Amino acid sequence: MVDTTRLEKLMGRPPAPGPKRPGGPNAAINRNLALSGRRDMRREGAARALSPQRLAQVEAQWDSLNAFTRDPAPDTRITQFNRQARAPEIVSMFDVLRTQLAQTFAERRLRTLAITAPNSGCGTSFVTAGLLASFARRNEQRVLGLDLNIAAPALHRYFELQSPQPIDALISGASGPQNHLVKITSRVAVGLGAPDPTPDLVAQAISAQDLAETLDELVTEFVPELVILDLPPLLEGDAAMTILPQMGATLLVADSTCTTAADITKCERLLTDKSDFLGVVLNQNSNAARNFAKRG
Repeated sequence: MVDTTRLEKLMGRPPAPGPKRPGGPNAAINRNLALSGRRDMRREGAARALSPQRLAQVEAQWDSLNAFTRDPAPDTRITQFNRQARAPEIVSMFDVLRTQLAQTFAERRLRTLAITAPNSGCGTSFVTAGLLASFARRNEQRVLGLDLNIAAPALHRYFELQSPQPIDALISGASGPQNHLVKITSRVAVGLGAPDPTPDLVAQAISAQDLAETLDELVTEFVPELVILDLPPLLEGDAAMTILPQMGATLLVADSTCTTAADITKCERLLTDKSDFLGVVLNQNSNAARNFAKRG
């Protein structure tokens, strides 16, 4: 279902990291900080050794998160698809991709990874979920995943989890991380969002500064070594373009059945100077999975 051989390392190192600011997930959220100097902190992925006191604080934050609760009535089609996706050969491909990304992020001192696609239905949520599951199987690094596809959130379905309120509440500061983040394992958590009745209006209301502040707070409180964000498609509106400048690196997911070379070229042009473009993951998407993704 996914071919990792097309993952390429294309760009150099980002600028040196900037300072961090303290904060708490349940504290009142101040949204008046400028973006200048904040992006480097989100890029910084080489985790410094934590003091015993700080490590205890971080572990307490992770312990405070709710464990995942499976959806009591998941979609039978996605359940069948997930069963197929757990085949050993597919799991092995995601493990290879996980190792490649972990090594690249350590070398380049990156922290945030955006996963996007040219169009809807290419499989960004599938690839995001597969990577998170791979990190969870090893359970060595602290990893956060966020579903930022406001118009069509799907990450909860691939984990067959119950989804909370729309994730824009977290980004705006109206809701704290504990209301959205659920633990897959002791070191891997995923931030979920429910479909919103007015997704286009919600997506337009999300500002780059609100997103930057949210990422800063999550990094400060949970000290993840990697943050993976499932983004909207690049060629369908500007929602992904609002988010990408805050990212350290980007992966593009292409659908082997419908993505064209022209689509990838357009995306590469849009990604120029936005973040490190790591390459293309070719998703050999089945009709059933693609139809399910588009239905979301």
